[in-house]
Amino acid sequence: MDIAEYAGRRARLAKLLAGHTADAFLISALPNVRYLTGFTGSNAMLLVSSRAAVLVTDPRYELQASRQTD
Repeated sequence: MDIAEYAGRRARLAKLLAGHTADAFLISALPNVRYLTGFTGSNAMLLVSSRAAVLVTDPRYELQASRQTD
């Protein structure tokens, strides 16, 4: 799957936020992080807002995260 597909998934999630009172959505379940980013490491969280998405992981996965995600 290419990076554009993951970006589209995150964009749809961010659009759903507009209909709610939440400013951001924190995803901590790894299957959901992978679905939205393509990241396959064993430790990560994803924060999605209407303006940005931020993948947070520990230093062991720095190189992997930069290769697998945008």
